[in-house]
Amino acid sequence: MAFTYHSVVDLARVPINDVNKDRYSDSVLLLFANHATLQIFKRRPDLFVGQFADLPDGERSLNDAFPLPAEYVQTVADYVTARAEMTDDEHVNSGRAAAFMQLFEAESPL
Repeated sequence: MAFTYHSVVDLARVPINDVNKDRYSDSVLLLFANHATLQIFKRRPDLFVGQFADLPDGERSLNDAFPLPAEYVQTVADYVTARAEMTDDEHVNSGRAAAFMQLFEAESPL
């Protein structure tokens, strides 16, 4: 199965209870997904070997192919979830946002 950024955004919508796209727009969640990819590129450029003509630039669209191995789809979705949760004060205070950010950090070490 070929994953896209849309796959990541849809996966991130599940824990934030936004499957109907009522709380967050696709463009906001895509922005977070692009940022996560840039963070991974900064930490693990080796994951992008062979893609030097098409490196992450933070401006991918929902239908663009996800540039990392499939095991990173959930990692990036966790980052998107954390960033979305950070915009909601209730979840920042409850620690949910931090928990999802810790998942991202654990999967994309320096």
